[in-house]
This record gives sequence, structure tokens and C-alpha cells, in this order.
Amino acid sequence: MSAPITETTLQAIRDNVLARNEIYRKFAQKYQKTTWDEVAYNVKTGKAHLLYAIGDEMICNYRYYASNNVDFTDYEFPWVVAGFHDVEWEDGTIHPGMILQAKHCTIESVQFDAPEREACDPNTETTAQEGLFYIAKDGSTYTALNLQTGDPIPYGEHDAVYKNDVNNASVAQYGYNNYKLSAQRQWLNSAGDRDEWWQPTHIGDTAPDQANRIRGFLNGLDDDLIAVVNPVKIQVARNTVTDGGGIDVMYDKFFLPSIEEMYGAPQLAGVEGEYFEYWKQKTGLDAPTNNANNGRIITGLENGTAQFCRLRSAHRGTVDHAWYVGTAGNLDASSYAYGAYRCAPACVIS
Repeated sequence: MSAPITETTLQAIRDNVLARNEIYRKFAQKYQKTTWDEVAYNVKTGKAHLLYAIGDEMICNYRYYASNNVDFTDYEFPWVVAGFHDVEWEDGTIHPGMILQAKHCTIESVQFDAPEREACDPNTETTAQEGLFYIAKDGSTYTALNLQTGDPIPYGEHDAVYKNDVNNASVAQYGYNNYKLSAQRQWLNSAGDRDEWWQPTHIGDTAPDQANRIRGFLNGLDDDLIAVVNPVKIQVARNTVTDGGGIDVMYDKFFLPSIEEMYGAPQLAGVEGEYFEYWKQKTGLDAPTNNANNGRIITGLENGTAQFCRLRSAHRGTVDHAWYVGTAGNLDASSYAYGAYRCAPACVIS
């Protein structure tokens, strides 16, 4: 009768396997090819976690256009390996995924969402329509009008009257914190030129200030990286003021990280994605927190200085605040959606 395997023996076997895996990883890294197609092959065949380590950097080019829309500067744009998670494609299939996140903030600042001021036309819109809400502007004050379907719209009583399918005056003053409908989401997933990358997503939506100033994020990114990035399922916990709480589901190539993915304390646990191992390691924390942490500071691509960096999470108790990473590495929701911040987007090769 053979002797039972002891805890010491099991630990020795485990240590031996881990040591061999590390040797294999270093060997493979030394001889691996470096194209994005080959990176994608390694992910799809389940070898990525052996070939790449959390925090490894992969460089692509990013072209930033000057204000004249002609001159440009090419930057090295590093992506860090932020984690390894199974991910879901839009067809419902599950795939091994390697999460990449930009090491630095984008140079461009973009409004999460512009103040939503789609003006009513007094020549064609004389009475309130079903399903719409009306917001009056008087000086710097915005007020929701209590109009029923068919009521006359009181243009002469106010400086301006706006319409929206969101029943809250704050969206006209400060913007809307719904990531699914946001301008910044459109920018991240468009290769459009100026005045081409943004389109209204609902009644009341208006163009961000940057729509005619900058090109879509994908316009400056290497095509061979874009080609191997797959749209994957991401989720956002909706605000409880106008959106009824619950969850929005999207399938995007590039996306803003959530509070939870940045190793922060979420508002609705388990909804907005697993934490990225990169941020757990960088912060050195044993448990998620939103407090300031030097390891979570994100710097600008072109200047290396700490930046405010937008996240996709909505402040669930308001209609107009969205979360961000502060310059001290804190996670905060004190910013209105109309604030134009940079971002450090994430993507998944799967």
C-alpha cells in the first residue's frame, strides 16, 4: 500500500509546475513574434497567460492631429496587460480573453455627455407630444415643465424650451450619465473624421463640444490592433433617478473601465465586470477602495503628468454625475457628465 501524498509533497509539486511555467513563459517571450495577429493567436489558443504577464506592455502607434486637422504627431501608445478573463461575444459564445488597458490617458479630452439642449421649434412644435418632456431655460435656471400631451408649449414665457425623452431638467444643464448613450462611448469606437464620429442617440441628445474639433479615437490607432480586438460584453449599472436602476448591456471593442475594474468599491457589486488584476497589483491593496492611491494615478500620454480620467460608471443617485479617476489615484463621482476629461480605454483580444 502506497503512502498518502502529504501537504508538503503537494506544495512541492505545485512549486515545480509554477517554476516550469515561468521558465516556459520567459523562453516563449524571448522567441515569440510580435505582430498583433500573433498576439491574438496566442490568446485564442489559450497560451496568453503563459506568454504574457500582468503589466507587460505592448506598443502601437497613435496619431494625434493638430487643430488645423492636417499636421499630426505620431506617439508610441503603450497598452498594459491588465488581466485574463473569459469574455462573451455578441453571439453569446464564451472565449478566453486578454484585457489590455491604455497605460496613459489619451491626449484628447471628451465630454462624457454634452448638456442636452435640443430646442423645440415654435414653427412646427406647438403642443406637447406623448413620450417627450419639456425643459424651460430662464437665465441660468432650468426647470422641467409639467406639460400633458396636447398642452400648448409656452414659448413666450421662457428664454428657451428644450425637449427630451429623459424626464429631468438636469440633463439640459449638466448632461446625462448614461454610458450606453454617451458621446465618449461613440468617440472611442469610431474612426470618423471631425463632424463624423458623433450622432444623436436619443431625443434631446446634442453634440459634444469636441465633435468638430477632434477625430474619432480609432482614426489615430493602428489598424492591425483594431482588427484583432473583439467587441465583448460590458455592463453598466444604470442610475436610479431616471433610468430605473437595473443594468445596461453593450458589446464594444473599446470601452471605459468601470469603478469595479479599477479595483474600486462598486455601487452594485458584481455587475460592472471583474477587477483588473493590474490595478490590484499596482495599488497593493488587499480589498477594493475608492480612496487615493499613488498606484492608480494615470498620466497623460504626451506630458507624463497626472490626469483626470473618465470611467463608464454612472453615479446611480443622480442623472448627471459620472465617475472618474482623480489625479491622486482616487475614484470619485463629483463630476458632471458635461465635464471634458481624458480617458485610459480598455479592450479585449479574444
